[in-house]
Amino acid sequence: MADAEHIVAAARVALLLGPAVATMLLLIVVRSTPRQATAAMLAGLWQLPALLLLNLVAQRLGWWRFQADDASVLGLPIDLWIGWALWWGPLAVLLSRKLPTLLILTAMVIADIVFMPRLAPLVVLGEYWWIGEIVAVLLVLVPALVLARLTEADRHPVLRTCFHALAWGGYMLLVLPACVLAWEGRDYIGTLTNASPLRWTIALIIGLPSLLIGWAAAHEFALVGRGTPVPYDPPKRVVTSGPYASIANPMQLTSALVMAALAILTASAAAWLLPAMFLIFDSVFASWYNRVHIALAMPEDWARYRAEVRDWRFRARPYISRTATLRFPDSGRDSRALAWLMRHVADGLKIEMAPSRPSVLRQRIVYVSSDPDLDAVGIAAFGRALEHLGGIPAFIGWMMRLPGANHLVELVTFLVPLRRLNTRLALWSRS
Repeated sequence: MADAEHIVAAARVALLLGPAVATMLLLIVVRSTPRQATAAMLAGLWQLPALLLLNLVAQRLGWWRFQADDASVLGLPIDLWIGWALWWGPLAVLLSRKLPTLLILTAMVIADIVFMPRLAPLVVLGEYWWIGEIVAVLLVLVPALVLARLTEADRHPVLRTCFHALAWGGYMLLVLPACVLAWEGRDYIGTLTNASPLRWTIALIIGLPSLLIGWAAAHEFALVGRGTPVPYDPPKRVVTSGPYASIANPMQLTSALVMAALAILTASAAAWLLPAMFLIFDSVFASWYNRVHIALAMPEDWARYRAEVRDWRFRARPYISRTATLRFPDSGRDSRALAWLMRHVADGLKIEMAPSRPSVLRQRIVYVSSDPDLDAVGIAAFGRALEHLGGIPAFIGWMMRLPGANHLVELVTFLVPLRRLNTRLALWSRS
């Protein structure tokens, strides 16, 4: 019995220190630019929430389970969690600069196939654990390498921001509260299951809009600023549109609100330290970074923006630093929206009626701005116009432009006239 415990202890030490030492050696051997180092870091940060979620699914489906102890989070030992994140994160990215990516993927899969069955009783494999291995490679390892490669090349900022949004959501909704509750000796999933309807209601009212605003702010960084929320992969310009037209630090504020919502939901005293940490982070690091980097790189734009928009409080009316024109294709289907906008729109937006086009299926709204990065067509154009109003209309506009939501609304608005056309054709055929 004692020998088995020693073997398990030795395996845990090796699975943590092995990837850690190998990563440090590669950092010395493989010299990296700041952007390449950021890519390796992001790959590691992606792993922590992805691996924790993967392990939850694996336990539920019987793919595998670890020998949990007091140093575990949701059944995943912390030392193995960190070692696995290093192995599939920075280590894989650094190796990919010297070796073909396909070779690295193959080698890591073979290593799992060879060693995981030999790690019992530290890891107990189910009959179909290989299915979990495939899922892990496709949804955990491969995305980390893709994110790293895109970051190194500074390509597709919107796609990179989607990765960041998923990862950051994983930290806020899973990693951080699960670790805090594990420290308190409580199970996170069980706590959520047993929370009262009142706590769920309060948490959703506070947390869900905050998550959406944070996502909209990150999307604006990518779409307009051509960068990401990561301090070492920042936007190429000062972003003053979207949520940033109403508040200067939407992501920090909304992250703190999400953490506060989870503290209410879990009834955890220690969880209230999480929103406090976000407030301290924004007051210290984020403010320092803005002053040292953004303010020096773009002093005039930054000074002009910060003179109008502050941290921690929303403006009653959004800061609009541009002029824009919203063009409607005709006065039929869009007349009510046009009239509403003309009554309520803020300064900076002009309404025009474009010549009618002979299209039954679709006639597009166009938003043309003095800032070309903000030009938009269709539902996204209407969303941009709503931003001029501030408040709830602006929030609706942010949501309409989010990836996924924008495509869904576009699909619905496409199907409605299509259905009308089919009805007209049916009536015509009967006549």
